[in-house]
Amino acid sequence: MSSSELIRVLVTQPFAPKLIQSIQSISSRLKIKHIPTKNPEDLKKYWATVEVLYTAKLVPKPEQAPRLSWIQAHFAGIEHLLKHPITNQVHLTTASGVGAKSIAEYVIGGLLSLNHHIPGFLEHQSKKIWSPKRLQIFVPSELQNTTLGIIGYGGIGQEIAHLANAFGMKILVTKRDISEPSINSWQFPNPSKIQQDLVAKLYLPEHLHIMLKHCDYIVAAVPLTEKTKHMISSSEFSAMKKGTVLVNISRGKVVDELALINALQTGHLRGAILDVFETEPLDVKSPLWTLPNVILSPHVSGLTPNYDQRAVELFANNLKSYLSGNPLLNEVNIKRGY
Repeated sequence: MSSSELIRVLVTQPFAPKLIQSIQSISSRLKIKHIPTKNPEDLKKYWATVEVLYTAKLVPKPEQAPRLSWIQAHFAGIEHLLKHPITNQVHLTTASGVGAKSIAEYVIGGLLSLNHHIPGFLEHQSKKIWSPKRLQIFVPSELQNTTLGIIGYGGIGQEIAHLANAFGMKILVTKRDISEPSINSWQFPNPSKIQQDLVAKLYLPEHLHIMLKHCDYIVAAVPLTEKTKHMISSSEFSAMKKGTVLVNISRGKVVDELALINALQTGHLRGAILDVFETEPLDVKSPLWTLPNVILSPHVSGLTPNYDQRAVELFANNLKSYLSGNPLLNEVNIKRGY
């Protein structure tokens, strides 16, 4: 790539003009085309010349975009993009880490809500009940001196560990490799330094059952791949001690939902906090809607008013790396699927 050659960048997300301007200001070599759309027909005439694509879902066929070199995804989850042949032929990077702080707060907030009976308070409030048995039915559980198991120790898992540590929780982790987190992953400017010594013990994925039996709380924070689909099912629930709480903020299909429902209905699990489901929207007939020990949300844990700003910061960092020929942050290993 010539140092003076124009690089045509197509952005399909509805970013504010000031964010587009911040991308353009990186280099005079960048020619930014901003087409905020969900309709692939709107992009057909641009594919042939595009070298860099920023998108959530829309990607071209290989023959439509002969110059395409790199796709930056707007979200951390990219299993839907991997279905397209062109992702095997170009660099693909994710927005992993952009929503990590918000998701970590969601996890801790959910645990506090469940432990301190917030759903029960709200129900009693709506019915104007001041229960004479309140001192018996609203006894809380504390996070301090309990054990949290985090399945997956990427950017989200690390942020969860950072907050959980502040509540005095012992942290166990499963990780694909037990070396230091990759240097080629996104962190916020001036991030809170997340030390490896926050983690009491690291486990390889094949030792998941050993970790589960020690945990009071389990958080699923892995990407969805062929290997992680239903990685939490009946045998994993059996490995958990009675009274465990499960949090799923990864992908719905990481957890076998029927096995989860059974574990909740039988009382083996004390509760579950769920932001993702095997089928979305969640079927209105699902027992998860009405189980009293479940807090659920419609796949929104990663939302933050700062998402677009942070996503553009990541994209800008990667554009600078691309221009200088340096490695890109959050690049996907196609064979691994994340």
